[in-house]
This record gives sequence, structure tokens and C-alpha cells, in this order.
Amino acid sequence: MAVVLFTVRATINADQEERYNHWYHKEHCPQVLRFAGAVSAKRYKTILSDEAYQYMAVYEFESEETFERFQASDHFKELLADYDANFGDVSTRRRDAYVQVWP
Repeated sequence: MAVVLFTVRATINADQEERYNHWYHKEHCPQVLRFAGAVSAKRYKTILSDEAYQYMAVYEFESEETFERFQASDHFKELLADYDANFGDVSTRRRDAYVQVWP
């Protein structure tokens, strides 16, 4: 089974940054990890980029099938709705997924 990395890159308005980071660390990441097959969650802040995104979250899933199940789940829909309710008007984001091809 191949590992899947799911990335979410985001910008956040400066006046919301502290609340955003607190929410992401204390609520959002733990909620993602409650999904069976979600292996890890890590966050990064950019120090060099050609894009405007300030933050990146990287979630690891045990397989492509698990990730597809996550994407189709009510759990994922609830996570999106929660994000939008909290930061939809002060944030932009981009989601990408990658399947491991080597080794």
C-alpha cells in the first residue's frame, strides 16, 4: 500500500493568525487524526515560497484507499464546514494530495 500525503496550504489575515494557529493545533489537527487510517498531522510556516500561502498542513494517510474514503466521508465534510465557519472569510487555501511512488 502506498502512503498518501494530503497538503493544505493557506493564507490567513494577520489579525486572525493567533486564533487560527490555536484552533488548528488544538481542534482541527486532532479532529483529522480521529479518522481511521490518518497516520500523522504536521504544520509548517513558510520561510521561502513563490506563492502567497503562509502555512502548510501535511496529513499522512496509510493508503490511497483510506484517503479516498476520507475525502468521501461525512467527517471530511464536517472538517471543511468547521474551517469555513471559523476562517472562510479571512483565509484562502489550496488542497493537494500525493501518493508515494518511491521507495
